[in-house]
Amino acid sequence: MMAGDMTFTSWGFWAAFAAVFLVVSGWRAWLPTAWHRPWVRQAMLLTFSLGFYTLVGGKLVAVLLLSIALNHLLAQAIHASSGSSRTGITTVAVAFNLGLLGVFKYAYFVADWWPGQALPTLLNTWRLDQWMLPIGISFYTFQAISYVVDVHRGTLAKPASLLSFATYITFFPQLVAGPIVRAKEFLPQLTSASWVCTPPQQSIHVQLILAGFLKKLVLGDLVGAWLVDPVFERPGDWVSWEVLLALYGYSLQVYADFSGYTDMAKGMAGLLGIALPDNFRFPYRATSPSDFWRRWHITLSQWWKDYLYIPLGGNRSLSPFSLVVALCALAGGVLWWGELGGALVLVGGALLTAAAMLVLPTFQRKVTTSINVLTVMVVGGLWHGAHLNFLTWGLLNGLILVAWVLMPKGPSSRVRQVLGWMLTFHTVVLARIWFRAGSLISWNESTAAPHPEDAWGTAMVLWRQLQAPPLAWSDLVWSPTYAAGLALMAFGYALHFMPQGVRDAWKQQTTSLPLWLTWLLWCIATMLALWCSVSYPKPFIYWQF
Repeated sequence: MMAGDMTFTSWGFWAAFAAVFLVVSGWRAWLPTAWHRPWVRQAMLLTFSLGFYTLVGGKLVAVLLLSIALNHLLAQAIHASSGSSRTGITTVAVAFNLGLLGVFKYAYFVADWWPGQALPTLLNTWRLDQWMLPIGISFYTFQAISYVVDVHRGTLAKPASLLSFATYITFFPQLVAGPIVRAKEFLPQLTSASWVCTPPQQSIHVQLILAGFLKKLVLGDLVGAWLVDPVFERPGDWVSWEVLLALYGYSLQVYADFSGYTDMAKGMAGLLGIALPDNFRFPYRATSPSDFWRRWHITLSQWWKDYLYIPLGGNRSLSPFSLVVALCALAGGVLWWGELGGALVLVGGALLTAAAMLVLPTFQRKVTTSINVLTVMVVGGLWHGAHLNFLTWGLLNGLILVAWVLMPKGPSSRVRQVLGWMLTFHTVVLARIWFRAGSLISWNESTAAPHPEDAWGTAMVLWRQLQAPPLAWSDLVWSPTYAAGLALMAFGYALHFMPQGVRDAWKQQTTSLPLWLTWLLWCIATMLALWCSVSYPKPFIYWQF
């Protein structure tokens, strides 16, 4: 069974979830208190989670089990050691996790740079292309890294049991696409006396699932099918206005798809008595690039901050790795310019910058912050996918953040906020040319390599089309589905920018609905999901990462 047969928008998944919810809640309600042991609940959640992943990922569940077993053993060893041994084992643990991620996600990316050499031959011999990318490997690997590092730092008083750790890593609502949960927040909830939520809370969680359904299916899948996909499938056939509208549409689609998944994950976890962290906070309302990344994929941004940005030195200092990245960037700029005069300008500018950093502490902090931020964003681009497009996307967003760091800050005003919003929103939208063109449309075992063909060419065609002279609006001819996609996009952005007072009043009205009516609406949404999955089959965008 492939991922499309067992997703959050399929009948099979919801039938299985209903079964596990009834078993867990029934066990807690009807069996004697002596049977209400935390390990029983954990065993139930682990069994369902592994069954879910096996149906979605097939034989790749072995990779997940390997990660669980070795990280558990390494965490135990870290806790039992001290001094340099403790640091060494932690380094081995992090290297193992990054190596596991690298084998499946980046082997072909590296091999593409040296065609005809030993690495491509080795990959074809092992047929890693037919293994495909293990679903959710980026997310559960990051959770495993944070776990072993937290054990090393003492953030966790002691490692969890194998059962608790396995439940933490495999917890099915957030296993394949987050949010990324910290062990210190998740593990204590596994020992809670309350196995499921109370009846009054059920309505809130079911409505969250319902909201996620509608985001994913209506504002995600339909906008994608009617407005975005036609442009990216034939980029040269569309004029500048249509390409820009498709980019607006994709920005809404990826937000609705991913935040819809998060809403459903939080709702399901809540029904099972587990609270997951927020992952989005109206990101397109951001008035600066840094504000956007505090609102978008919050748990990943916080992960980058705690486990990469601060270890690199943050805004205080440059680590050796940061210096290597800066030197590589300088060398790349020299090679790209290709002329002696340009090389002298770049090297001279770098030397002047270094001299200014020595005498101006404020400037030093800005440069340090800029280099470390750029490093994190480039690594973040590669985290999304092993492709030049994702590297470009990360680099562009990093340069935007660097420009914001270096920009002089003035007093806050309404005009400044509006200008900041316009700049932030449109730079995010335009950078998504490379993100969308590099994303996979579908997986199948005949794929020769784990990235789409002509992704870079598609992005460059779209960029050129954006700069072409537009046609008059009267000359544009749009199909009914395209017009419907535009209407849905406008509706989606209207919801996103809805005033908070109106949103609060709407939320108060919906939370007062009877529980039976909430469940009925959820069933209707499930039927809508079945229709959409047949008419416009679209996997969750972040399942591929």
